[in-house]
Amino acid sequence: MFCFSLFLPLAAGATAVEGPLHEAVLAATHGRGADSVIDAVATNATLDDAFACVRPGGTVSVIGVHDMEPYPMPALMGVYRSITLRMTTAPVHRTWAELVPLVQHGRLDTSGIFTHTFDLEDAVAAYAAVAARDAECLKVRFSLTGR
Repeated sequence: MFCFSLFLPLAAGATAVEGPLHEAVLAATHGRGADSVIDAVATNATLDDAFACVRPGGTVSVIGVHDMEPYPMPALMGVYRSITLRMTTAPVHRTWAELVPLVQHGRLDTSGIFTHTFDLEDAVAAYAAVAARDAECLKVRFSLTGR
């Protein structure tokens, strides 16, 4: 099965990691840990990985909406390791004025980001596809061709 969520980072130059993620990060950083970790998936497992991979005094940034399962936040661990936690729902509307012209003029390549296209009338199905968190459906776009 082809997995877009793994292909895109590799195509952008990321390095695939075999085995437990935190062990690979610690090995690559000589036991220090990463200065910053970005969790753009936000499941309990990826948050655990983020906290395990960040160095003491580092920053974990969570972008997007958590999978809505209760997460047992390791608050004391964060305090003892002086971890900064930043969270946002990726307020795209604040960046539209800058980003839309970049896309329109070909200065920002969005190929490969949108994995599915839906007619606007199928918005409910589009949101359901994204909510299912299937590795094959990263982002959807709406087609307005009939308008």
